[in-house]
Amino acid sequence: MIYVLLGQTASGKTSLALKLARKLSLPILSADAYQCYRKMQIGTDKPKKEEVEGLAYLFYDCHDPDEEVNVSLFQKTYRPIVEEMVEEGKDLIVVGGTFLYIKALLFDYRFPVEKEEKSVYESLSFQEQVEELKRIAPQVAEQIDIHNPRRVLRALLQIANGEDRQEIHSKLSDKPLFPSLFFEIEVDKEEGNRLIDERVDRMFEEGFVEEVENLLQEYPSDLRSFQSLGYRELIQALEEKRSLADCKKLIKIHTHQYAKKQRTFLRHQFKDIHKGKREEIEQLISDHVLLRQRTDILLSKNKKDLEGKSILLCGIGGVGGIVAEGLARLGAMDVTLIDKDKVESTNLNRQILYTKEDLGKNKVDCAKRRLLSINPLMKVDAICQAIQTEEDLPEKRFDVVLDVIDDTNGKALLYQKAQKDHSLYLTSAGFGFHLDSTKVTYGILKDVHDPLTKNFKKRLGELGITDTDNIPVVYPKDARRRGKSGEKTIGSLFEEVNAGGLAILTWLLKRWEERNDDGN
Repeated sequence: MIYVLLGQTASGKTSLALKLARKLSLPILSADAYQCYRKMQIGTDKPKKEEVEGLAYLFYDCHDPDEEVNVSLFQKTYRPIVEEMVEEGKDLIVVGGTFLYIKALLFDYRFPVEKEEKSVYESLSFQEQVEELKRIAPQVAEQIDIHNPRRVLRALLQIANGEDRQEIHSKLSDKPLFPSLFFEIEVDKEEGNRLIDERVDRMFEEGFVEEVENLLQEYPSDLRSFQSLGYRELIQALEEKRSLADCKKLIKIHTHQYAKKQRTFLRHQFKDIHKGKREEIEQLISDHVLLRQRTDILLSKNKKDLEGKSILLCGIGGVGGIVAEGLARLGAMDVTLIDKDKVESTNLNRQILYTKEDLGKNKVDCAKRRLLSINPLMKVDAICQAIQTEEDLPEKRFDVVLDVIDDTNGKALLYQKAQKDHSLYLTSAGFGFHLDSTKVTYGILKDVHDPLTKNFKKRLGELGITDTDNIPVVYPKDARRRGKSGEKTIGSLFEEVNAGGLAILTWLLKRWEERNDDGN
């Protein structure tokens, strides 16, 4: 799992990452565009050498200021490392305020192709470039760092070459390439600005001016690395012999503006982000790592399947309720639940997911609350409705479709969706009137002959689907019990449906293991 720490500048992301890394023995990947430069310690506010001693800290203090480092290089260098870590089942903390770097690292981010010929924009002064960008693309000017000459020119060139910056961002998939959880450290605007001001004051107290003067003795002032907030203002002030007090005020103003852009970016560019104070996020991540540790040892290479796959579970009665809770405990992170029913008193004898306090409430809402009580970082969508037509199913494509409903038309619609989306599919036979939990197993549809399965096959035939023999199914092998004439029957008891749910979970894990062994 990749734990991504986000938040505006000066919110405490790095200090939290360091604390978690030591507490949980996790490596850190910095996604900060400037903390990678050597000799730029104070102005980048990167952790000191003694703070990172003994930790695996990537993209930190590893490039000289005159080296060309950009988001494309970052993606090419570190995405393969992340892929390898995920493949090996290792966890990672990613932290940084350069959110574009995180997008490029963890999402399907494509870089636009720019023409190499000279542009008319390159002959303009920087201020003229800014004014031109505001004129032709004011929305873009709002989104980028308008004080960064390189980014302003890049935006102008993209537009000149027919690349719509909004279109570029819209091409980004909102689903990460790897199992990832995103956290935002919340600070309100006033508190954030106070923290920024304190940090800028501390930078000057710790020798920021001397650091920049030493850098200018060794390197030219127009390096890309010196375009970082703070460095560019101080370099300009030193070159123009302007007041350091005024320079400090200007750095604070520009950093406030940058923080506002960061807050805006976070609102729109990262879905399913978990927000909270530093202490809350620390606890969430710590609990999640500990929850997974023992399970991870047993799941080995199947861990990434559980964490990275989206699962549609339809029907959360006796069998489905066990499946839902089992998915949460095994580490599934993206589950959608569909069920039309409310919790009734007659459910309590066999549906272990529900209690008396749930009576009269929608099953999906009770189930969601239960799953989030086990793992609050799960993404759980709850849909309370019957499946009568194709329109009743989510448009989203799922990696896995688990069909645990009793309606044959709904079962057929789920099977069709799974076939269309190339999803892994499993159906459940009827579990009513069975008592022997040791007889529950999984197999294929041609071996099952209970009434629900027969009607399911009939409905598939009506829809023109005849190749149904090898559809995987979980079912009880013991004979259905029937009450004597006039005797009231209550169906199977809780041990039977529990066995059915556990069989579905076992089938799912074994199926993934087979796919991994086959290299699929």
